[in-house]
Amino acid sequence: MTEQNDFTTSRVPESATTSGLGIMGVIVGLGITLPVFFVGANIAQSIGFQKALFVFIFVAIALSVMTTITSVIGRRVRLSTYMILHFSFGKIGVKLINLLIAFSTIGWYAVTIELFGQAIADAINQLLGVDIPLSILIILGSFLMTLTAIFGFKMIEKFSNIAVPFLILFVIYILYVTLQGEGTWETIWLSEGNSSMSVIQAISIVTGTSIMVPVFMPDFTRFARTDKDALMSTLGLAMGFPLVLLAGAAPAIITGEEDIMKIMIGLGLTLPALFILLFSTWTTNTINLYSTILIFSTIRKKSKFWKIGVVCSIVSTTLAILGFSTYFIEFLNFFSLVIPSLASIFVLHYYFVAKGNYDPEQIEKLPDFNWQNLGIWVASSSVAIATYYDWFQLTTIPFIDALLAGIVFYLLKLKFFPPKKMSHVG
Repeated sequence: MTEQNDFTTSRVPESATTSGLGIMGVIVGLGITLPVFFVGANIAQSIGFQKALFVFIFVAIALSVMTTITSVIGRRVRLSTYMILHFSFGKIGVKLINLLIAFSTIGWYAVTIELFGQAIADAINQLLGVDIPLSILIILGSFLMTLTAIFGFKMIEKFSNIAVPFLILFVIYILYVTLQGEGTWETIWLSEGNSSMSVIQAISIVTGTSIMVPVFMPDFTRFARTDKDALMSTLGLAMGFPLVLLAGAAPAIITGEEDIMKIMIGLGLTLPALFILLFSTWTTNTINLYSTILIFSTIRKKSKFWKIGVVCSIVSTTLAILGFSTYFIEFLNFFSLVIPSLASIFVLHYYFVAKGNYDPEQIEKLPDFNWQNLGIWVASSSVAIATYYDWFQLTTIPFIDALLAGIVFYLLKLKFFPPKKMSHVG
């Protein structure tokens, strides 16, 4: 699919819109993936099931509130996140922000495809007793995912509509099988974990798994027909992510494993797990790559959609082969601290400066940099980093500190440096 056909730098026309249910399926499919299973397992084994359950629900609610706001903005503006951010950060400034976000999506793609390759290797070894080199499975899986992503959102939506119902049933089945046996639920519920992390650290890690969803929600809700459709799509995060995290947490406590395929092997679910995990990872990484393509389409506007996809896929696949997942937890922590304030800034800019009016034809008239907003982003992220490392405390939850700092700094800017009347720069 070409850049023009997927509206990477233009508004989505009414003729290309779709239902909220279809978009919700895409968001649910984004969450049913190996890294999220892994995080659920890791958190539960570290802080125990009850605390983990609190963390999962708390993060889902907090991020769903953010997603509700950004999803409506996407529907009304009908532009991708990376086009919207031009108005907040300037023509060149936005490239710095978009490159940061691109690193996040490339990293997610790399981690997911690496865990995918390892899961397939474990399953084949268990079923057939054959060892296939991890790099071959990573490359093959990445090739299939890249093909799907370069055909654009409509293809992703169709693929998700087929795969997601089976994925949800599988997640529920995992929980059902896990809870069989006398005293199993009590064992899970009373587990206390190994205390290898604090609840605050767990919140940061879980936030890192889904913090990008509120930010890049406009990528998907720009295709929503109505505000109601956009709001419906947010249920994918509110309900889907906690369910997947629980499906990683409960069996991990019983089996003592964090590797989802090893957990499934231990539960006697090797073959169905192989089939379902293949499609779940395919769905998620297609979305990761699609978002990456959209980002670089705003940086290299003359490049073909599919060419950008191929290059990004090669970079991500190379990182996976080199073992990028080793840095997965640090990766999640970092983005849980520096991404939230981006949402604060572009939401406030939309409502208080642009008054809901973004015209992509005006982008070339924007300044190269909006230094005030870039400064607010750096300052807000610094606050979150400081509270994460306990240099001082605000709410005790760093990603909320980042959000609130972004709001406070931006409102102070509007008070002391109000934008010119009828200006979209501020």
